[in-house]
Amino acid sequence: MDVTSRLRVGVIGTGFVGPHHVDAARRTGLADVVAIAGSSVERARPRADQLGVDRVLTVDELLSDSAIDVIHVCTPNASHADLGRRALAAGKHVVMEKPLALDADEASDLRRRADAAGLHAAVAFTYRGYPMIRRAAGDIRDGRLGDVRIAFGAYLQDWLLDASDYNWRVEAGAGGRSRAVADIGSHWFDTVEHVSGLRAVEVFAELSTFISHRIRPPGGTASFERGGPDGERVAIESEDAASIMLRFDGGAVGTFLISQVSAGHANDFSWELMGSAASLRWRQEEPELLRYAERDAGTTTVRRSPAAGTAPGVPSLPSGHPEGWSDALRDLFRDVYASIRGDATPYPNFADGERAVQFVDAVLRSAQAGRWERI
Repeated sequence: MDVTSRLRVGVIGTGFVGPHHVDAARRTGLADVVAIAGSSVERARPRADQLGVDRVLTVDELLSDSAIDVIHVCTPNASHADLGRRALAAGKHVVMEKPLALDADEASDLRRRADAAGLHAAVAFTYRGYPMIRRAAGDIRDGRLGDVRIAFGAYLQDWLLDASDYNWRVEAGAGGRSRAVADIGSHWFDTVEHVSGLRAVEVFAELSTFISHRIRPPGGTASFERGGPDGERVAIESEDAASIMLRFDGGAVGTFLISQVSAGHANDFSWELMGSAASLRWRQEEPELLRYAERDAGTTTVRRSPAAGTAPGVPSLPSGHPEGWSDALRDLFRDVYASIRGDATPYPNFADGERAVQFVDAVLRSAQAGRWERI
């Protein structure tokens, strides 16, 4: 592909995350968002007007449009595998919201199809885009922690704290058998494996559903919006929270807590890696900081340094200008687009998405059987 040409992007999904894909894709400086599609043209049109996207298509029209190079799939989980297959069959590069699929078999099939097609296929593991996540991964590869022995942390939210909080994710038909683990636990798992270089081999999990019934409002709600007291009472099968232990190859161990019902925790994602020489901690709500701790030297807080080297497209902000979630998404897409243009920049691909789905499946098996399960 001509490295000077801008990619043409189509986005499927106009709910919470779709508009952020539109924004992040534009801000890479490498792509133009030329069309979007939603559940219907009528429902997608107001969102397109808000976002300044001229063309609103049906899903079929968007997938078959020869003027589109890359498809972003930002729809409810149950539709991911089908849309991914169709986009690959149409010869499109794909950026998929996680989870890649609802089970490991579907995820494996998608990964094989992407490999066979020779197309770029990414999963939006947003946190890999943070500059300090990249710094942490490099420091660990360089041996700053020594041998990593323990992984610890949590991903806590409160947007589903009350019975009146409702979203398609709580419905198994749309969100899948797992909710909290598939939605946010997969981010913790992917980020920690990516940063540490460790590979989890076994999992032991306990799932908890504290709100057995929720109130589905007549008009539905978008992610992170509060529901109302009126509506249909619906039984909930997916988990509100999970306690998870891991065993890694090489002997390292891990434990983390996942919750979408923890009051006062909006998007509290944190991890700590403890090695033979030092420990390292990062928290998403303070994304510019890494905290290193050593027995003799004590704790050192490191702020993001000025960007080193150059990257394609729009450059990252200099240090002292905090970058957050939307910037991490931009930087992730920048890597995907650069690879499509021939730059061979690493990004989380369908194999990484398959790995995360395998983790979720193992969690569900473990919780049901009450034992350690292989991933």
